[in-house]
Amino acid sequence: MRDTSWNWGTRLVERFLSQPARLSHLLERLPDSMESGMRRRCQFLLYGVVRHLRFLEFLVDSFLRKRPRPGLRSALLVAGFEILSDPDKKAQIVDNAVGEIGRRFSAGEKAMANAVLRKVGQHLDALDRSSAESVCELAKISSHPEWLIRRWVESFSWEEAKRFTDWNQREPELYCLPISSGSNSIGQETSWEPYRRIDKSGWPQAIRLLEEGAIYIQDPGTRVGPEVLQGVFREGRILDLCAAPGGKTVLFDRLFGKELQEIVAVDLPGPRFDRLKENLERMRISRARTLASDLFKIDIVETGQFEGVYLDAPCSNTGVLQKKPDVKWRMKPEDRTQLIELQDRMLSQASRFAKQNGWLVYSTCSVESDENEAVVDRFLNSTAGRDFELVEQIKSCPWKTRHDGAGVALMRRLTGS
Repeated sequence: MRDTSWNWGTRLVERFLSQPARLSHLLERLPDSMESGMRRRCQFLLYGVVRHLRFLEFLVDSFLRKRPRPGLRSALLVAGFEILSDPDKKAQIVDNAVGEIGRRFSAGEKAMANAVLRKVGQHLDALDRSSAESVCELAKISSHPEWLIRRWVESFSWEEAKRFTDWNQREPELYCLPISSGSNSIGQETSWEPYRRIDKSGWPQAIRLLEEGAIYIQDPGTRVGPEVLQGVFREGRILDLCAAPGGKTVLFDRLFGKELQEIVAVDLPGPRFDRLKENLERMRISRARTLASDLFKIDIVETGQFEGVYLDAPCSNTGVLQKKPDVKWRMKPEDRTQLIELQDRMLSQASRFAKQNGWLVYSTCSVESDENEAVVDRFLNSTAGRDFELVEQIKSCPWKTRHDGAGVALMRRLTGS
């Protein structure tokens, strides 16, 4: 097989179809020597197919008598996504895909692929994708699991669920947080100061500034929780839990003035923790100290308590599906009970590190009520949470804010507790 971006893309799609995994992990399989433009093309194809997977399977399967071999099926899905994303070039796309398929498969399979892809292009021209009137239809057209759409219809409304799925299917914008004064002019202004939007033409400059530690790639939705804490924080230290790869720690340092004396950034030992240390060193965050530890094993005698405790808890990631389309296929409804139990335990444990009159922030990148409001309610009604009061609670919905979603709860430990 030739090592083109198209062929590498089909390989990664085939692997995802056999065993859904984090796309960032799949991309690590690309050779280090791969040229950056080819690497970006592989990422575009992989993310695009996974984002539109159910719809693409519907399109391709409509013209198949039987399911082809896994490699051929992944090639058809990649070509189908290319046609979907650039219909004006469908003839060229089909010709290229059929040529690549012909180099790997039999003459009969090549002829079948040619017929199927040309029918896919014709069918797309006549298809109305805005006409979904049921959960089943919306799941197919918007490429989401039915159980997830049912949740959103119940939690929000039919129209809000449609807006949500539409948002998730869009290509995400790229934003950065300027760190040095010389990087404030990169890209374009946004509605969320100090964030800047970067388009394709600005990417070479962004890579240079990123390597210099002058910017940090970050979605404006990240700011919601830290800004809530900034509004009430007066002086002292912050414990940043589940801190890797370092985005919140960088943002704390950027937002807070001299009143913030130290940030203790904690995460489990391993590759993510290594990235946390590397990022903070590159960004020259001098008032941050890293700690490789399980939250449940931190020695409170050694660390002491903090004026601010920030827990960015593990979650379902439903607020960031636009950036992580693999999540919707890896997530299972039966896994939610165990996840929520972990969130309950982590919030209770994190609360131990808040001083009297100190602040506790519980944050997720989920828009699900059972991962946000319900977790906080149980905590406040528990033994661990009886000394805390809820000060503010926010749910940031991405189809409304136009950036990543989040759930944030600000609590305060009462005097004398």
